[in-house]
Parts: sequence; structure tokens; C-alpha cells
Amino acid sequence: PERPAHVKYELRDSPGIFPVVIYGFQHYISMLGSIILVPLVMVPAMGGSADDTAAVVSTVLLVSGLTTLLHTLFGTRLPLVQGPSFVYLAPALAIINSPEFFGLNDNNFKHIMKHLQGAIIIGGVFQVLLGYTGLMSLFLRLINPIVVSPTVAAVGLSFFSYGFTKLGSCIEMGLLQLMMVIIFALYLRKIKLFGYRVFLIYAVPLGLGITWAVAFALTASGVYSYKGCDANIPASNNISAFCRKHVLRMKSCRVDTSHALRVSPWFRFPYPLQWGTPVFNWKMGLVMCLVSVIASVDSGYRR
Repeated sequence: PERPAHVKYELRDSPGIFPVVIYGFQHYISMLGSIILVPLVMVPAMGGSADDTAAVVSTVLLVSGLTTLLHTLFGTRLPLVQGPSFVYLAPALAIINSPEFFGLNDNNFKHIMKHLQGAIIIGGVFQVLLGYTGLMSLFLRLINPIVVSPTVAAVGLSFFSYGFTKLGSCIEMGLLQLMMVIIFALYLRKIKLFGYRVFLIYAVPLGLGITWAVAFALTASGVYSYKGCDANIPASNNISAFCRKHVLRMKSCRVDTSHALRVSPWFRFPYPLQWGTPVFNWKMGLVMCLVSVIASVDSGYRR
């Protein structure tokens, strides 16, 4: 049979080493933002420092690469990159902000991380049991898209409370990013460059790149510099009311306020149990078990 016009490579075709490297790097760049977004959101909420953020990001990247290789060799061999699921983000933030962790003075990050690790391990084991026992396929037969769609939509909409709050802290950069994604995904989606609909496929990475470039130019030109104010000093420690007013704007709009890259080592091996022995709590584990069912149903329908 003839190859369809929109198909460039069939299942058993080999594009060659150079195209494969380029496509792989392209896919890595497109996935990088979503992979590191989860630790960038969770670690500060857990009271972690810039060093803790760098450690979690490096661990997530290594584990994502290893699980992707194992998945392509021994798993279902679908063309997927394994990474943190956004379905787990809202329940994880709920666990982080639970009253059980109120009043902690020292090592907040490690203490919460040990409990969160235990809950995720319980949820992961439960998900494995669902798959090997065949119960997951039974759930997929009983649950139809009418049930799945509101569930997945509710999970996605729960992030608006976080995202739009952050957008308001630097309104011009937030609106620019939002408008870029809308324009690329809706109005420029049919435009092809080098045979690909790059604006449709890479609406979010392109929007991020353009927004970051604009923010870099504004930072370098001193637009977000205020005399006598330092973005690295917490707003509560600033004596000047003028600085207290602008410190959040400086932290949100400038591109040079993060110390995660500066403090992270060039080479680091993320060893297991680096934050201590996981603590297993049945209530937190039950939450993650329920979320694992939602994540499995979501991924099952998307395939």
C-alpha cells in the first residue's frame, strides 16, 4: 500500500542517526519544561531551598531518563517520555499543606519529603497491582468518557488557582505568555515551517522562549531594577515601604533571581533514599492510591 501523504516515516523506517538525534533533542526540549515544573512548584511549597530545588530537578531528570529507557525496552514500547504526572500535583500540594506539618521549625523539606515519598510509593505499588491483576482493564470497561472527561477537567482546572495567582505577580509577562500560546495554537496552527506545523506542536515552548527573551531584555535594560532594593531580600525584611511594594514584582519578572543553577554542582548522582527513609502514612497513601486510579484511567483513554 502507498504511504499516506501526511506520514513521513512508517513504523519500521529508520530516519538515520542524525535525524534521530535531532528529533530526540527536540522532544527532550519540549518535555523539559513539563518535567521540571513539578519540582519547581512543590519544593518551595515544602520549604526547600534553591539547593533542594536543584537536587530534586536533577533526580527527576535522571529517573525520567532511566524509566523512559526501561519503558522503550521492556514495557509497552510506546513512543512516550516518562515523567511526573500533573494529576499527582494537586493532591501532593494538599498533603504538603496538611495540618500535620504545621509548626515544623527545622528540616521542613526533608520531613515532608519522607512522608510524600512514602505516599507515592504506596500509590505506585497499588498501580502496579492494578495492572498485573487485570483490574485496570476492568475499570476501563466500566468507566466511559463521560465519567473520565469531568474528572480530568477537574484535575486540570485545579491548577488555575496556582497559575493565575503567579500570573498576577508579573502581569505583563504572564499575559504575553498566555497570548503567545493562544495565537500559536489557534491562529498559526496551520502554518508549516520545514514541513512541520511547528506553531501547533510547540505552542508552549515557543511561547516560553519568546517570553523569557523579552524578560531577559527588560531585566538587562534595568526595567525591573529599583534603587536601593534587592530581590534576594524577603519583603518582610525590607525597611523601605517602596522596596516591600516591588520585591515580589522583581522576583517574578526578573530572570536572574533564581539561585538553583548557581548553587547546583556540575556532576551529581541522585542516589536512592537521599532524603532519608520514607515514612508510610495510611491516610496519605490512600490519597495517592485514588489518584493513581485517575492517572491510569487518564493515560489509558489518551492512548
